[in-house]
Amino acid sequence: MKKILLPIDGSPRSLRTIQVVKQSFSPEDAEITILLVTPDPRPSKMTDENDEVQPMGDHDEIAVDAQAAEESRQLLKSFARMLPDHKVEVALRFGSPGPEIIHFAKEGAFDHILMTRSSRGSTQKLGSVSTYIVSNASFITTTVLKEG
Repeated sequence: MKKILLPIDGSPRSLRTIQVVKQSFSPEDAEITILLVTPDPRPSKMTDENDEVQPMGDHDEIAVDAQAAEESRQLLKSFARMLPDHKVEVALRFGSPGPEIIHFAKEGAFDHILMTRSSRGSTQKLGSVSTYIVSNASFITTTVLKEG
């Protein structure tokens, strides 16, 4: 059984990954985890371009708005309901999306990360998060969907 990670930010383009899962993976062949990473509410330290960004530890103290966290959990549940026949887990993390997705994928021993590219502009370039994932997830098969 394949373990597939869907980092979803709630945008219509990111929800396309759910349709791709329905079309490409049978419920018997895939375990799906939908991951939502929201920005770290704490001020971040300045780093230079050579510093490696580290994901937050599980026990780090964070000041999270309880209502915003609950809304994010409800959003994740609504995404999971879009895959009624699949085994779906949901996860909410706080921090910088790229490093948090990579850390979560390594920790969970996923087989695939399925995501979409940024919809910013008409260029065919990847967005910053997609670029980070492709550059740093050599341990896993990463698929970045084109728009349309």
